[in-house]
Amino acid sequence: MNEQGEYWRDLRTVLAVARSGSLSGAARQLGTSHATVFRHINHIEEKLEVKLFERNRDGYGLTTAGEAVTKLAEKFDQDLVVLERQLLGEELQPRGVVRITTTDTLLINFLSPIFADLQKAYPDIELEIGCSNELVNLNKREAEIAIRPSKISPDNMVGRKMADIRVGIYGRVQDHQYLLKSNHEIEILAELKNLNWIGPDESLAHLRFYKWFQDNGLYAQVKTRYNSLLAVADAVRNGGGVAILPCFMAAIDPTLLALKAPLEGFDNELWLLTHPDLRKVGRIRVCMDFLSTAIGKKRNLLEGKPEIDA
Repeated sequence: MNEQGEYWRDLRTVLAVARSGSLSGAARQLGTSHATVFRHINHIEEKLEVKLFERNRDGYGLTTAGEAVTKLAEKFDQDLVVLERQLLGEELQPRGVVRITTTDTLLINFLSPIFADLQKAYPDIELEIGCSNELVNLNKREAEIAIRPSKISPDNMVGRKMADIRVGIYGRVQDHQYLLKSNHEIEILAELKNLNWIGPDESLAHLRFYKWFQDNGLYAQVKTRYNSLLAVADAVRNGGGVAILPCFMAAIDPTLLALKAPLEGFDNELWLLTHPDLRKVGRIRVCMDFLSTAIGKKRNLLEGKPEIDA
């Protein structure tokens, strides 16, 4: 124990002896032994070089110096009670800034209404939403919470897998009325080769989409390339061709038609993550719990299944 810790420990002991009038009574209050109380009193008296108690027939009485020290100890004790109440109040009514990082695709197509509901539920929490396709470092406190697609959870983070993220091939509804009328999906690779494709450029080569085009001999069919899935979706929406998109993007967009969804072999996962040191912080915990519940209710959108009404 450091010097400050010993000082507060000894003040608590002085206060307990003053209130009970005896070493044994103080020991019961503090949940310790008679000998420990005696040792702590001796320690603070030696430290201050003054006598705090006088032994008499009725037990231990305070000296003038002891009365002054007891008043100080009582103030510390009252301040501690106030602090505990304030901290409890923060737990009951979380407040403060919470920084959340996610991708632009998830934010615009999926998370924005969830964040709005979160802020309404906890009006004393201020949300700072960072939009980045780069992995933000939670260890450096660049954000407190991350909502990110990943196949594995980072080893140094704690969190929950929220859903599988599925993808499909989508086109503009008015360009594929024949499929809509017949309730038909494209089944064979030959049909895909006849389509005008929009795809990712080399900056998105880490995505499974990119490799899929190469594996299926379709990369030459990609006539327009973008470095953003939002841009790819907008191009499809405006009649530029067909593209592979996450199912949740198309589920909320009536202008997009599933030509084949979900595609097999494209499974990714959505993770809700925080730093281990933050998981018990009140405002972080309530945000994690709220987000987990809200995302869980929309899990089917992420997995390319029909949405279930709440």
